[in-house]
Amino acid sequence: MINISKKILLLIIFAFVSLTANEVDAQCGRALTDVIVTGIGDAKYLKDYRVRFEEEGNPKKPPEEEFSILLNKGTHYRFSIKKDSAVSDEPVLKLFDFTKPYGSNYDSDDGSTYDAFDFFCAKTQVYYLAISFAKASPGCISVVVSYVGNY
Repeated sequence: MINISKKILLLIIFAFVSLTANEVDAQCGRALTDVIVTGIGDAKYLKDYRVRFEEEGNPKKPPEEEFSILLNKGTHYRFSIKKDSAVSDEPVLKLFDFTKPYGSNYDSDDGSTYDAFDFFCAKTQVYYLAISFAKASPGCISVVVSYVGNY
């Protein structure tokens, strides 16, 4: 009888630890998003993107996640980015279409990064966001797209 009770107790503990580990992992992006949203000021939250890179990648060609987004002509957008504080690598966000890049928080010339960049949309179309780490580190990144106004 005692042996069965120990097995059940171990099973309950294992299930609790497993569920808690998944919950903490899932919180990574939401917690980062909350930090960004509280800091966007008068801008209006539109959408967020959360990415978790599980493994270290090739620094020469870091793995990236791409998302599409429809942006409207005459609108001023802000793209804010934040990484997990446990990661020393810099998060990179690029906005582009099939023909050219439109903005990034990363300056490849000197390696500096910024928490956000603004985009004044001159053409209504589908654009793409590419999210990665500069040196292909594992970790979490959150991006928030916000509406600043019309111009």
